[in-house]
Amino acid sequence: MANVVRLNDNTSVEDNKPNPALIEALKSLVTMAESGQLQSFIGTGFLGNSLRVSTWCDYHQDVYQQLGALAWLQHEYVERQTK
Repeated sequence: MANVVRLNDNTSVEDNKPNPALIEALKSLVTMAESGQLQSFIGTGFLGNSLRVSTWCDYHQDVYQQLGALAWLQHEYVERQTK
C-alpha cells in the first residue's frame, strides 16, 4: 500500500525476541493486581507474526470512566507516535 505512512519508524524490538520493557510493564501490572490495587484492565498488543492479542478484564464499576480511559489512551498513543 503506497499511500500508507508509518507514524513512527523508531521500532527497536526484534520479532520473536523478548522485549524487556514489555516484560517489566506486565510484571508491574501483575504486582498491582495481586495486591488488589489494579481492579480492571483492557489491553492490546501484537504477536511476532503481527496477529493482534487482546485482554479484557473490564469489570470497572463506572463504564464512563473506562470509556474515557480508552479514549485518553488512543489520544496518548497518537501523541507519542507523532513526536
